[in-house]
Amino acid sequence: MDKEQRARIVARVTEERERLRPLQPEMTRTVIELLRRTVAEKEPGVVPWVNLATIKAIQAKHGTDGVLALALSLGNWAAAVAQDFARTTGHTAEQLMDFYETQFFEDEDEDDAS
Repeated sequence: MDKEQRARIVARVTEERERLRPLQPEMTRTVIELLRRTVAEKEPGVVPWVNLATIKAIQAKHGTDGVLALALSLGNWAAAVAQDFARTTGHTAEQLMDFYETQFFEDEDEDDAS
């Protein structure tokens, strides 16, 4: 990718982000509420249902733009939490991602074997 292509992509992403910016405060509050609800959940199988119900509610209220804004907020929160967790454990964020990626694929391989 050359500099000009990269500049066009960055401009499109920036434009889209600015368009979705009015939804940011609500989506940030929604993510905080969602995380408070799901991290306290004792039954892991309930978490996907809570997540799906939240996504469907945002979609009903704001359409695709709401879902995009929620996804952006979730991605931002995930990156921040991963960086903070890595820092407090003395690892890099990349090491943390490597750990979770390895764990995910090991679990997936075990599921496929059974």
